[in-house]
Amino acid sequence: MMKRDLTDKVTLRHGAVLNDRMVMAPMVTLSGTANGEVTQEQIDYYGRRSQVAGMIIVEATYIHPNGHTFKGHLGMSNDHYIPGMTKLAAAIKANGAKAILQLHHGGREAATYYDHGGIPLAPSDLDYQHSPHSSIDYPVQEMTTEQIHDVVKEYGAATKRAIEAGFDGVEIHGANHYLLQQFFSKLTNHRTDEYGGDLTNRMRLDLEIVDEVVRVVHEFGPKDFIIGIRISPNEIHGDRVGFDYQENQELIKQLNAKDIDYVHISGMTANSLSFRNNPAGQDKTYTQLYKEVLAPEIKLITCGSVFSVDDAQEAAEQADLVGIAREALIEPDYAKKLHAGQADKIVTEVDSATFDSLKLPTTLKEIFKSNIDKDTNGKEKHGYFPATPLPNGESVKE
Repeated sequence: MMKRDLTDKVTLRHGAVLNDRMVMAPMVTLSGTANGEVTQEQIDYYGRRSQVAGMIIVEATYIHPNGHTFKGHLGMSNDHYIPGMTKLAAAIKANGAKAILQLHHGGREAATYYDHGGIPLAPSDLDYQHSPHSSIDYPVQEMTTEQIHDVVKEYGAATKRAIEAGFDGVEIHGANHYLLQQFFSKLTNHRTDEYGGDLTNRMRLDLEIVDEVVRVVHEFGPKDFIIGIRISPNEIHGDRVGFDYQENQELIKQLNAKDIDYVHISGMTANSLSFRNNPAGQDKTYTQLYKEVLAPEIKLITCGSVFSVDDAQEAAEQADLVGIAREALIEPDYAKKLHAGQADKIVTEVDSATFDSLKLPTTLKEIFKSNIDKDTNGKEKHGYFPATPLPNGESVKE
């Protein structure tokens, strides 16, 4: 196989052309309004990163208020959000990058919905409040079949709004312990109906949502509209296994039959922060194992601890596209410098002298500076999440 250049143009199956192999992975900024509207800080933040990668995936956006998970969580649950999202998409696309909106439902993790007076939805009515394996301190309700069908339709409706707002594509969030992963996992899905039990039933919600998004895109979207799905590499917590890589491979085989453009392997799980990680007893990485079973017309995005150009080049030998997350916070001009032949000038550590120039939204900046995700007793606050350390992050601590 010829060595892949990070600045190669990449054509997706429906005709969309990416300017390079770099992807800005979705990262929650906690910076929308209290009711999920886009803020000017977020428009500035994404606009500053309009040349960080050929494709930029906007942070998790809830498809229904009962999936509201974070402080400042963006919404796309009704048409009211379209004007703000239109401005956000335009800021991303100003220099030729493709703008992708990640569609999300928190399920049991919807702590902000609970704080607003709701009872979060979950595949099964489990007692997370008294579980030694959970930090959830509120009750959840088991979803009815009708509620499951509603969620499928809501993903479709949010997709139509993304099309109207001018996004180039959508990413279905099936990773990081949110609703879709909760259905896929044996640890959180104890249902006995067609949405629980064996692997075929546990992956049913994923596939039904993909089908609905594809249907909406075929009816309302441009021919080259991009459809992707993000999944976790595994769900393994010591001897507790929600799913392993073999089960993920089976999900990917089912996705091969769907009219999608890419599969995105998340780097954000407790066990897998690096694209280099591999399952126990395997010489191949998760990325390599998933690439082996993925249809060639569907692209694979890998991410996790990609900072330097050498990291990105190594990742590109395993996958078609390379996601950067924390590095996109540190170096907003990553792809711009690659195209200009200035790879040696790419910054890979945060610096207190230039920190304010990165146009990070205020809440995100404060999390990195002072750990405001914790209350006075050191417990995680609802709607926040632990900050993943930035390289040289101590330099910006207060």
